[in-house]
Amino acid sequence: MTLLQAIGLGILQGITEFFPVSSSGHLVLAESLIHLQIASHDMQTLNVLLHAGTLLALLIAYAPVWLQLLRDPRQLPPLIVATIPGALTGLFLEEWIAMRFQSLLYVGIAFACTGIILLVGERCPHKQHRNITMRSALIIGITQAIALIPGISRSGITISAGRWMGLNRKDALDFSFLMAMPIIAGASLMSLRGIIDGTVTLPPLPVLTLAIATSFVCSLLSIMFLRSFVVRRSLGWFAPYLFALSALTILHKFFS
Repeated sequence: MTLLQAIGLGILQGITEFFPVSSSGHLVLAESLIHLQIASHDMQTLNVLLHAGTLLALLIAYAPVWLQLLRDPRQLPPLIVATIPGALTGLFLEEWIAMRFQSLLYVGIAFACTGIILLVGERCPHKQHRNITMRSALIIGITQAIALIPGISRSGITISAGRWMGLNRKDALDFSFLMAMPIIAGASLMSLRGIIDGTVTLPPLPVLTLAIATSFVCSLLSIMFLRSFVVRRSLGWFAPYLFALSALTILHKFFS
């Protein structure tokens, strides 16, 4: 991997992790388009390590919220419940899902599904409220587990689920980003196992560091933008992009 490719992947990760367009799906497509010479398992680990940059951005952007949660732990149980489905699915099925759904055909279909989810999430009838029940938290958590499939946007499906559960856009986005942090942290720690035992081959440290740093900067900018965007606009605005990307991905699969 070259320095230019590292910067490109970092930018891609930083933007697509929080925009409702699936960072994992974009990385699979980018790997094919720019012909990265990285084994499937190593690419999965690189994907997780790039999330380290996004995790740091989340910690900084939501530091006041976490401090408030520490002062008032009564608000933590829904967040814990929402984290469990994704954590269990990632622990036991992440490698199987990565291998099973790595095909560009599946990724293209998943992009289209995400576009539909964004449209449906904004058009469903719901009465808005600020409280998240345990049932709502569990349902949102299950959708986060589904987002392990490349092409299914984690932020897109969880924010849409939050809207279905009656949250306004900003509360749904904040809850989605907060519940992502334990999952990203756990996945990053698990990836260290393969690095330590030598079963995973990664790019040179300077290249990897540049990719993670770029991911961090772009992630922080993306969070700031989206927290402002969702107050005024629907996430359905991203659906046409996802439908076009779905068509491009499937065409690339069969005609490249």
